[in-house]
Amino acid sequence: MSALDALRTSLSGMNAQTTKLSGISNNIANSSTVGYKRVSTQFESLVLDGAASGATAMAGTAAHNRVAISQVGQVQNTGVDTDIAVNGSGFFVVNEHAASNGKYLATRAGSFRTDQFGNLVNSAGYFLQGTKLDANGLPIGSVGDNNVDSLQTVNVNSVTATAAATTKMTFFANLPASQTGAISPAPAVDAFQSSVDYYDPLGKAQTLTYRFTPKLAAAAVPPAVTAETNTWTLQVFDSATGTGPSDDPTRQVAAIGLEFNPSLGLGGTIKRVYDATGTGTLYPAVVAPATSQLSGGVPNPDHTASTITPRGVYNPSAGTLTITTGGGVTLPISIGTVGGTASITQLEGDFTATRIEKDGSAFGMLQRVNVSDDGKVVATFSNGQSRPIYQLKLALFANPDGLNPVRGDAYEMVPGAGSVRLLNPGVGAAGATSGGALEASNVDIGTELTNLIETQRAYSSNASVIHTADQMLEEATNLKR
Repeated sequence: MSALDALRTSLSGMNAQTTKLSGISNNIANSSTVGYKRVSTQFESLVLDGAASGATAMAGTAAHNRVAISQVGQVQNTGVDTDIAVNGSGFFVVNEHAASNGKYLATRAGSFRTDQFGNLVNSAGYFLQGTKLDANGLPIGSVGDNNVDSLQTVNVNSVTATAAATTKMTFFANLPASQTGAISPAPAVDAFQSSVDYYDPLGKAQTLTYRFTPKLAAAAVPPAVTAETNTWTLQVFDSATGTGPSDDPTRQVAAIGLEFNPSLGLGGTIKRVYDATGTGTLYPAVVAPATSQLSGGVPNPDHTASTITPRGVYNPSAGTLTITTGGGVTLPISIGTVGGTASITQLEGDFTATRIEKDGSAFGMLQRVNVSDDGKVVATFSNGQSRPIYQLKLALFANPDGLNPVRGDAYEMVPGAGSVRLLNPGVGAAGATSGGALEASNVDIGTELTNLIETQRAYSSNASVIHTADQMLEEATNLKR
């Protein structure tokens, strides 16, 4: 190698170290940037030509900066609901435009905030993409597993208020066993009555009134009426039906008879459910009660047979009494199965409701939005209800380091990275999402400062070679003087 070759080789070394220095400076500058991936510098030797004998003409080195995209950073809690981190290999899918008509990109920078229109956008101006969900948490429209074009910008203003009709209810109560014997005078018509609120389709609170009326022993009722012990009539009245008082016959939506087991072992459990006229076991239609049985077997002039229509269906296997509310909603009410301990019971003691459960909610305004571990964007409302409104998808690539970096710590989905796969968070290598957290930069300052010293020394060494080669050329030049 001549002195001129040494000059060229050392110059390439200085240029390579300058390239490395640019990567180090970028790493240090972005050591606090969310989702930033450090730049590492790789060197390769250059050869001008080679010969069969193995003799070569060395031409120095070249440097290539690579982004360590696949190397994850530390997840740090922030307490901000719309900050999102990925505990795995997946990437958020973002778009350049709020209308999702720009380029789709991948990123790990999850510092999302709502803009003036309610769109979730990160600090680089990229809009978070997801699948919109309906009120039941199911995807809206046709969604392809690997179709980024099916995604849309997550907009929290798409659901600003909510109200949900009650679609199921549980009502268990204990009926006092002592009240079905020879009781005189008969209990008041509303002695064993309980009311439960529910919500109609518009979120308005309505009331179901459960009235239990015991069938008294024959000695306690007129001789013309035959009644049984351990037997009750259950009437259900709906405030959304009819126009009279809460127990007006026009408001009645169900009426059934309940007979209870008096024997040991099954004592207090339901023995049979039958139509309220006592003609047989109820499978499944409910028949309205006869007038004489509405108040302990005593005729009640306020409840005439002509104003009561047969309503309600009992399902013996599910233990549900299904009614149709005044708002037109089919409402199954769990009252218990025959012989089941989780049901309406008849035991000695006071009348009391033992279990009341229901779904549905009144009108509520949007209060906050957060992200769950499975990538669902969950809206919480002022009525205490919450429901998912979007499902995030995470992008996976066979070669994530082959992605093309662009501004804002985002990456173009280029062929070198492999085909994109969209997975729900928590599936496979995609990793779960962590709401209220961010992935920090994967830069280690100590390592970068060490690399900085090495680069400085290498640059100085190459400069020394150039200086030495220059002196050699100067000596050669002086030979002709």
